[in-house]
Amino acid sequence: MSYQVLVIGGSYFLGRIFCTLASRTEEFQLTLLNRGRYPMTHLPGLREFRCDRHDPVGLGLLPEGEYDAIVDFCAYSPGDISSLLNNLPGKAKRYILISTADVYARSREVKDESSPLLAEPGSGAEGEYIWNKRLLESELAEACALRGMETVVLRPAFIYGPYNYAPRESWYIEKVVRGEPLPVPNDALGRFQLVYVKDAAEAIIACIRQDAAAGQAFNLAAPEVLDYAGFIETLRAVSDRPFTTAGITVEDSFREGVPLPFPLTEEESELFNGEKLTRLLGLTYTPVRQGLEKTFISFRSVYE
Repeated sequence: MSYQVLVIGGSYFLGRIFCTLASRTEEFQLTLLNRGRYPMTHLPGLREFRCDRHDPVGLGLLPEGEYDAIVDFCAYSPGDISSLLNNLPGKAKRYILISTADVYARSREVKDESSPLLAEPGSGAEGEYIWNKRLLESELAEACALRGMETVVLRPAFIYGPYNYAPRESWYIEKVVRGEPLPVPNDALGRFQLVYVKDAAEAIIACIRQDAAAGQAFNLAAPEVLDYAGFIETLRAVSDRPFTTAGITVEDSFREGVPLPFPLTEEESELFNGEKLTRLLGLTYTPVRQGLEKTFISFRSVYE
């Protein structure tokens, strides 16, 4: 069976890994819509159209037909989904939205897909980003219900791996490669979960293939719960060179503007249950040590 898939965005990080994996099989015929900053035409079975998702004229140049799925990597603001569907030639059976695990209401509980979502926006740019994702999930349900389309929402925790443009694990790996001490907050109580980028890409592929995904939301979060000490210990285990650490307090990190990439306090910590993905779709999570080792090798070649 061949799946016709419209990919919105798709040239950065998770989207790039998804397109790469999907193109390795004749199962998927990808139509990629983005602004062309990182061309992907080298991949087999992929057609690329360059335009902004908000450009009705550009969208009108897409080939008509019926897609088995739309995979949307770059819906960030309310209206992004409705405007796309209003101007899209042809139809689609299923719409897969990449959201975020941060859309859940803040609590100390481990959140599964039935946990309550945010009822009001947070502060600052991060709060606005999260609230917009919350609004987009509602917009997805409404827009697709009007058109008889199925929906899938994916809510990843911290995604890590090759091509990650967010300065998280790569920020530390760069310091290891360059022989710089790694700042480690010795009084941090924050905890967090990761998901390997290939696992997230495989989840998208499963949500295209499997009927069981229709109408569902899925957390993407490996079961391992880390803190800074555990993360640095894992990084040391996969590193091919020794490194030193420099202790710092949480207060000092704020005062000095040290861009520590993970939650620092209990209040910032949010934990998630990602078992539904395994239970319903049969996927498994890459152990953090294994994924971080592959990530280290990938970024090492960049920073060397």
